[in-house]
Amino acid sequence: MSPTEPYRWAQRLLGRFRRDEGGAVLAEIGLSLPLFMLVLMGTVETGNFLLTHLKVQHTVVSVADLVTRDEEISEDVIADIFLAIPQIMAPFHQDDSTVAIVSAISQNEDTPASIFWQRSGGGTLSEASDFGVEGDTLDTLPGGLTLRDDETILATEIYVTYEPLIFSFFEAQTIYKASYFRPRIGALQEVQP
Repeated sequence: MSPTEPYRWAQRLLGRFRRDEGGAVLAEIGLSLPLFMLVLMGTVETGNFLLTHLKVQHTVVSVADLVTRDEEISEDVIADIFLAIPQIMAPFHQDDSTVAIVSAISQNEDTPASIFWQRSGGGTLSEASDFGVEGDTLDTLPGGLTLRDDETILATEIYVTYEPLIFSFFEAQTIYKASYFRPRIGALQEVQP
């Protein structure tokens, strides 16, 4: 055996590997598969985030609509409306990540625009209303709305904490939606016991 024989053998083997193109597709798939998986997971995460936003928007409008249907409203009716929130938001409702706040903003000849009453429910998330608390006077009305004496705006707010499904390394975000309705009948300036 000559001293150059092992080198020739190695050169022939490397030449055969260079000409063989059978594994080229596997290399390309191996390089592109992580990128495709990342795009797929991002699509699922984005879709879930957008669907949660839609559910929260639908819920805030539904709650506001339910509160404004009757001439008078009682504590029991408000409690029942808050009990409907998990069904409206299903499957995105978690008790500790949701809260709805309904504020009756009204005025009369003796009282400037203020929050006549406020109730919260539908979950145990600790969030405060953007308008203030019951009894607070408002300098500006929400959404550029206007009020006449003995007229009411029912401002419904919902806060939902969104935690990513797949990309859990991102921080949880609080989704906030608000809806403003006027009562269909009456002023709803007080809640019946």
